Amino acid sequence: MNRSEKVLSVLSGLCLAAMLVPTAAFAAETDGQTKTITSSEELISAIQNQQAGETWVLKALDEGEAYDVSDACLDVVANINNVEKGFVFPIFVDDLTIQGEDGVVITSSYNLNSGNWNSQNFITIGSSGVTIENVDIKGNPNGYYGNMCNKALELIGEGQNLTLQNVDVLPTANEDGTQWSGSVFINVADAGETVIDNVTLSAWISARSVTTGTVQVENTVMDFTKNAYAGYADYGFGVSGDKASLENVTIKVDGSVDLVNQVTNNLKPGTTVELTEDIEVDEMVYIQTDNVTIKGNGNEITASPDFKAGTHGQVQLLKVQEAENVVLEDLSLVATAANKHVLDVWQATNLTLKNVTLDHTNAADGAPLINTSSSITVEGTLSLATGDNSWYGMNIDNEKYGGEASITFADESELSFTNNAEEEKGIVYMELADDTDPADVIVNPENAGLLLDGESGQFVPHTHAYGDWQSDETNHWKECSCGDIAEQGAHEFEWVIDQEATADKAGSKHEECSVCGYKKAAVEIPATGTGDTTAPAPDGSDDPDTGDSTPWLWMLLAVISGGAVVTLTLLAGNKSKARH
Repeated sequence: MNRSEKVLSVLSGLCLAAMLVPTAAFAAETDGQTKTITSSEELISAIQNQQAGETWVLKALDEGEAYDVSDACLDVVANINNVEKGFVFPIFVDDLTIQGEDGVVITSSYNLNSGNWNSQNFITIGSSGVTIENVDIKGNPNGYYGNMCNKALELIGEGQNLTLQNVDVLPTANEDGTQWSGSVFINVADAGETVIDNVTLSAWISARSVTTGTVQVENTVMDFTKNAYAGYADYGFGVSGDKASLENVTIKVDGSVDLVNQVTNNLKPGTTVELTEDIEVDEMVYIQTDNVTIKGNGNEITASPDFKAGTHGQVQLLKVQEAENVVLEDLSLVATAANKHVLDVWQATNLTLKNVTLDHTNAADGAPLINTSSSITVEGTLSLATGDNSWYGMNIDNEKYGGEASITFADESELSFTNNAEEEKGIVYMELADDTDPADVIVNPENAGLLLDGESGQFVPHTHAYGDWQSDETNHWKECSCGDIAEQGAHEFEWVIDQEATADKAGSKHEECSVCGYKKAAVEIPATGTGDTTAPAPDGSDDPDTGDSTPWLWMLLAVISGGAVVTLTLLAGNKSKARH
């Protein structure tokens, strides 16, 4: 067979293989019909004539233009939830898919000025298997609701198995600067497997009516900054409903919201509350939900002038109770005279404090941090500030309720302690069960004691503490430095070499107390520049010339071996040609 015959044979084989591939592999859709839509009129026609199984592909319009259905579909007989018509954008067939190219916006400019149920929504879905993806939705204005869209989308009647993916629900701005996008309502008993993924909106998501099926909300941002419904807590700023599950959901808030009643009282696992500015609260922020994060972005939460005890009767600024995997991050908690403790942690598991400030300077009583039978991990910097009414900086309490308490400082974490009181305050106070030895309580892995290093700001091991561990009156670990406390005796430091210096490499050493063992931070020993007099290699490299030519020998052998392989290959090819 010559070369041309070989090429023809290969091409024939590829053609045959292509013929065996199912035609569906090249088709845009295997079921129903695909409609390419390029204008508002074509979208309106598609709504009026929708068929089950269709896919509508909305092409991008000119910049600034949107698909506007206006009032053209109000007379479409949709018969959703026993209502025939009057819907702005009805969807009433199963397995309809709406896909948009980047930048596609769907809206309606028509103002119904009506509070009737069917006119409250922009998109109303009464069917199963509907998918809306990669589009922006901007609800129609409605004078009855202050020219805002009440619900941007509602699943109702026989609707289930909705997929809302890669969708921005755009807000409407009001004259007063507030905004609202219209909510997403899953208003059915059986939601099937409804998924809301990568969606942004300036409103809440309600799945309160769902009793069967699931509503999975993922990678979604609800922006409640400058929100028109600040103070309206009936639905809460977040996701509601027992059948709703969350993963990576963020709620953005500012000072206009009621953080307690609108947000934290309605938290679900998987939620991050992100502050965009300082916030005042009228009562204690109470976190009893697993897997939630409060991300401060450097902002603070403090008590308002109207702060009062809530129904729980407590006046702490923030409390985490019986919750797992809660994170407070980049946040300042500042108590006022209306507060007792700044942060009260009660029987919680794996609370993480990452770059957190607890300021108790002006509080009426208590301490910056109370740890009752809880495990706390510090990352970054934990800053504690005490005032005249403070008991101490923080406590470790496993006595009252019999549970283990721990505070673990992660690698490279720091503690900053500022005492703004006239008298000295202890940093850590221990309330231990009778069968607990202080060395068994975790305050850093070493557990040997506690000292605040003035240079690094970290707790470091220390072998002495004030008082008798069995006395509640004296179980304090206090900020101190060696030699400051007469009853501890004289403390003497001596240099300890960690790493000897060489001619070209610096070493290190530290001062260590011969009485208590406290180690100061290491300092550098400069390279000596003498001692190792080995002459540099002839080629100028740093490695001395030892006369060992083994690497060159191996390189030579590798070249010879490679040449032999190539030669043998060529000979084999020539022999093969000779046989032919």
